[in-house]
Amino acid sequence: MQSQVETISLVQLIISYFMLFVAFFVNYTENLKLTKDIIYSFVRMSVQLLLIGYILKFIFQINNAFVILIYYAIMVLFAANIVKERTKVKFAHANIIIFGAIFIAGFVVTLFMSFVSIGLKNPFEARYFIPLAGMIVGNSMNSTTIAIERFFSEIHQNKQYIEELLSLGATAREATIEFKQRAFRSSLMPQLASVSAMGIVSLPGMMTGQILSGVNPIEAVKYQMIILIAINTAICLSVYILLSFEQKKFFNSFTQLNI
Repeated sequence: MQSQVETISLVQLIISYFMLFVAFFVNYTENLKLTKDIIYSFVRMSVQLLLIGYILKFIFQINNAFVILIYYAIMVLFAANIVKERTKVKFAHANIIIFGAIFIAGFVVTLFMSFVSIGLKNPFEARYFIPLAGMIVGNSMNSTTIAIERFFSEIHQNKQYIEELLSLGATAREATIEFKQRAFRSSLMPQLASVSAMGIVSLPGMMTGQILSGVNPIEAVKYQMIILIAINTAICLSVYILLSFEQKKFFNSFTQLNI
């Protein structure tokens, strides 16, 4: 089996961008008015990926645990800001809660995966920790976004119903548990649907990358299975932490709705 992936020249990379003309053609013929969005998105993607490529090359060379943790914290900080911007939530200490939920879940799961699942002696091996943590943080970001949006929407739409339950003696948790469960389910369903389709409808990115680089497909499958389990675990943990704290922010010290 080939042990090294085929290199891509700069010319090949530039030519690949011509595939975007399909998007431009559809945008033009359907009058979608997305030309600026398409250009901005792919220019930003290109700059970010090239920049991160050089940064990772440097981090992999020094392979220092402190630097890796700083990089991880920055990665989570950006993820938390994206969640805040997407959801436009307004509750006390939102940034800190979102950051903490994703940071704790990603860190714990990545360490467990490194120590137990993969068996690394050094869990802060850069070429393992950063890619694994990146996949976990990215998926947690998407799921926490869904959870926050759904939970806020449910609470606002059912404000009167919740107040009626409170007036009848229900606790804050009892009055909102149904809506918390709906938000939780909504955040988990996309990932569960994606997992169900793995191997039949699609080959996941990490597995494809390993196979292209010459790794035995069976070994690539094992890694991908571990990753999917870890991602689902991190999503559950991050959403649980987030909704648990968020649930309390809807009420004041007198257990009255504060929205």
